[in-house]
Amino acid sequence: MKEFFTNQPSFPPQLGFAGHLFLLFSLIVVVLGAVKYHENRKWQLTFKTLQAVQLVLLYGWYLVIMAPISESLPFYHCRMAMVVLLLVPDESPYKEYFSLMGVFGSICALIYPIFDPFPWFHVTIFSFVVGHLALLGNALNYLLHRYSYRLTSRKIAGLTFAINTFILLVDVVTGGDYGFLRNLPLIGNYGLIWNYLIESILFTMILSVFLKMFQVVQVSRQKENEQYKEARTTLT
Repeated sequence: MKEFFTNQPSFPPQLGFAGHLFLLFSLIVVVLGAVKYHENRKWQLTFKTLQAVQLVLLYGWYLVIMAPISESLPFYHCRMAMVVLLLVPDESPYKEYFSLMGVFGSICALIYPIFDPFPWFHVTIFSFVVGHLALLGNALNYLLHRYSYRLTSRKIAGLTFAINTFILLVDVVTGGDYGFLRNLPLIGNYGLIWNYLIESILFTMILSVFLKMFQVVQVSRQKENEQYKEARTTLT
């Protein structure tokens, strides 16, 4: 357990093919499981519990080692989504927004993981893997359980730019890289302001596409329910 909670940085773990395959397999299992069991209370509770344990372990560790605020604040998009999905009421449009963010962000993180510089069996690595899998499950459970969405593409744009503006200010004040606004993954660094604009525009477009996908699923489910009711009425 000493290695699990160490505060001595080393190098981020190298996953290799087997490690990447495990993350991809876990991602697929969670997605398929959510599609099938999103209304099951035990399934829902499992992912909420995993998320709560992950957050307590991670931020408890940050507190104990007195990590600098440039690293330890919950202002990465996925970490914000983790907190929102646990604490915010279901009817809030913010929960819808961060659920979409949770699906998109978790998929990206598990396909292209960026680990902290610690050994493989470390609280930050555990938090990254378990936290994103739990976030993916919680986000899908919530979105698939909804029968209507309050968000629109316009609201997504407004929330995205507002949240990224806040994160940008946090980065300026703390010197951190919250939201990866100082160095965009896969894209590179074009300066803080351009990074902010690029990320905000991309997030708006991608989350809008995700919203449309879930709306299509919603309409399809409603049609299936109507056909099922009509079939039962005909039989009776």
